[in-house]
Amino acid sequence: RTQATKMAASRESGAQLLARLGSRPSLIQLETSLFGTQVGPKPGDAIEFYGPEGTAKTEMLLHLTARCLLPASQGGMEAGVIFVDTDYHLDILRLVTVLEGRLETTDEDMLKQCLRRLYVVRCNSSEQLVITLHSLEHILASSSDVALLVVDSISAFYWIDRNADDSTSVQELNQRRCVDILSRYLSDYGIVFVATKQAIFGHKTSSSKKGQREDTSSPDLKRSKVEDVEHCEYMGHAWQNLVKFRYVFSRALKQDISMEEKVRDLTKFSATMIKPGGHKSDFILTEKGVSFVGG
Repeated sequence: RTQATKMAASRESGAQLLARLGSRPSLIQLETSLFGTQVGPKPGDAIEFYGPEGTAKTEMLLHLTARCLLPASQGGMEAGVIFVDTDYHLDILRLVTVLEGRLETTDEDMLKQCLRRLYVVRCNSSEQLVITLHSLEHILASSSDVALLVVDSISAFYWIDRNADDSTSVQELNQRRCVDILSRYLSDYGIVFVATKQAIFGHKTSSSKKGQREDTSSPDLKRSKVEDVEHCEYMGHAWQNLVKFRYVFSRALKQDISMEEKVRDLTKFSATMIKPGGHKSDFILTEKGVSFVGG
């Protein structure tokens, strides 16, 4: 009876659980230059960064990650981040450089404190991704400061799985499993989810160019064009329904002559919201990371 009493006393009540999980840092002001001042990201939002390689999607993830990790006194969210690296693009030294560039003074203790809020996991197959996502629940349940889950990228194993089986339903099985897990996390824990997705059909809209081919087997293929990047939806309906905000990333074809001289010589990138649409952000990359330009 004594043991049972101790176990009952150590259990967390439903009200206590809700209070703890409800205390996650808000990311509504995570980056107003990208998301705007009114639209988010709110708890439970799923955001997709779509674009070809070389359009600074991972750099934007590092920017958002740094914003989360930094203390409130340094303009950050003071929030934990889980970073799932499937493309092996995450460069910790680059993240440290971005963090140092945001800190008012070089403070090694503060930098270590920031990095303690970061959880990094890597996987190299869709099966591992499913298992990895399953394993993250203990972090979400025990760490109320974790507010952002990042996957770079969600499409890393698309062609591997597709070539392994001709059946679309079988090929999308692990993709659906991932979406089911993510949907539950967004609903139960109120985190924000951001994932990159590779533009596997190239920059241009013309499908007649050598080396490009139409995907005739993907159902309900949807296409749209943003600047020089063609958005082509190739993932399943489950993923499409999960995503609340979709941004198409592109590299500027020419310099903006209205920019200051020092900025004009740098490559400009754009992140254009196409779901639900109506917002575009221009930015450049500096040693300190992403820097937004224009109004």
